Amino acid sequence: MVLKTVDGASAPFISYTQMVTELVSAAEADDRTEAEREHLHALGVAMSFFQQPDGTFMGSYRGAGPEAWVCAPDQLPPGAHAVWNAYADTTAHPAVGARLHHLLWAVRHGDRPFTHLQAALTHYRNAASLLLAEASPHSKTSRWHAVDALRTAHDLAAAFRQPQLTDITTEMLDNAAAALSWSEPDHGVLSAMTEPLLGDRNNHPRLRPLLQRAVDDCLDGSLQQVESLKDLRRVEPDPDAQRRIDERIITALISQAEGQEEPLAQLVHLEQAAVFARDHGLVDALDRVRRIQQKINPQDLGLTRIRTQINLPTAFLNTARAAIDATDSLDQALRTIAGTPPVFVDPVDPEQHGLIRLPSLRLNLNGPLVTNTSDTGSPAGQGLINARVFSMEFHGLLIEAQLDQVKERFAPTTDQLLTVLTDPPLAPASRMRGLTRALHAFWEHDDDAAIALVLPRVEGLLRRRLQEADVAVIQHAQGDRPGQVSQLGSLIGNMTDAGYPEPWPTAFRTLLGGPTEGINLRNDVLHDLADTPSRHRIALALQAALTVLFLPLPE
Repeated sequence: MVLKTVDGASAPFISYTQMVTELVSAAEADDRTEAEREHLHALGVAMSFFQQPDGTFMGSYRGAGPEAWVCAPDQLPPGAHAVWNAYADTTAHPAVGARLHHLLWAVRHGDRPFTHLQAALTHYRNAASLLLAEASPHSKTSRWHAVDALRTAHDLAAAFRQPQLTDITTEMLDNAAAALSWSEPDHGVLSAMTEPLLGDRNNHPRLRPLLQRAVDDCLDGSLQQVESLKDLRRVEPDPDAQRRIDERIITALISQAEGQEEPLAQLVHLEQAAVFARDHGLVDALDRVRRIQQKINPQDLGLTRIRTQINLPTAFLNTARAAIDATDSLDQALRTIAGTPPVFVDPVDPEQHGLIRLPSLRLNLNGPLVTNTSDTGSPAGQGLINARVFSMEFHGLLIEAQLDQVKERFAPTTDQLLTVLTDPPLAPASRMRGLTRALHAFWEHDDDAAIALVLPRVEGLLRRRLQEADVAVIQHAQGDRPGQVSQLGSLIGNMTDAGYPEPWPTAFRTLLGGPTEGINLRNDVLHDLADTPSRHRIALALQAALTVLFLPLPE
């Protein structure tokens, strides 16, 4: 009775998941005996497992009753394995037998577990043939189940060096060729069948004519053509032929980009073409892609800037201003600002908080060009960078309020500021006048002048402070590179050696570092890559200069 139920659930074979639904429903029927229920639940849990990339099985089926099934095959009661063994060679559809024997091999069931491996390979191959025969011209489900069956058989045979591997490889190549001959050629099936075979050089001579045919059958510039060309290059041993394929790939990628209706999609595809040309030494092709890309008008990308209004509690700003009001002099007020470090919040873990991770794309609109991409929502460490940037932005609002309070309370003149900023005399007064002008420009809301004046002073003052702390700030000539003094990135990297405690090195890196560090304020402003920064970011740059000047360091 149980066997009849199993065979009925697999005819026609829709999916293992569909079988689970039918087997569980049958197990709950009133006329079932306890033994039948046990068998149906054991078979149901077998069909519920899914195979992970490393080849192991996991599942979430729990069955019925107070004692739940566990999720790993080797943790099931031995009685369940005995049920699988009893039905593995008696079920009608080979896909069911393949799953049961595969699981029995995974748990190394019985005295001769290799018999289960051999049987699983045979059943998977038979299942692929049957599923392809069952496939209707309008349904791709059975075809893809056949692909999965053959790929699983290939992975098993390759992992355990089974003699059937040669025959399975031939079947995969035959089915890949057949996919190109269908009334509606399916390049997805071809790719799925050939992809596992590309890693073995012994397969390359047989793959080459098949992939060449796939390339010739594709539309110019289509995704299928690009992928087939890349696979063809992997199996082509002749360097000259590889070079010709590279040129075809670039042409196809550019055609792909030009076929996009949206400028943003064109930009992304051109980036892919540029990366390929760069990585394969195609200098002329890379220059061609650059010239095409530069013709994209950033205003046509259809981007919308989203601003989020954040209303800070009045108490936060009042507390920041009160710290300035509590000082006795202009010198003490500026030193208070210099010694107030940012507080970095912990990054949010999207998985822990149930947040959706969307693919991200960062652009430099001056190109326009892509500066960072991620398919998973954030590149490694980007969540931490984003949290640091948020913390710095919040800190900047507080520093902005404090600097304005300095102006409100002390109304310092240029001479008064210069006196404070040259004590101790870290830099000549002639250089410090620029910092005094930056402060006055900030208070007068001349933002362009303020940021342009303060950024070079941060770098110069930091170089002098490191030199004073006996940290090397010069780099000798090496090859064609002339000798030079260290630039800002190296200087920030050496702040710890000079005695600057955290979070100051991290704060400087987040505010002033390169494009992967955070705000990248120095490069954006001094290379004219962004509009005038907001006032709280200018306040952060002013604080950086004051911190370099006044923060006490250990002797």
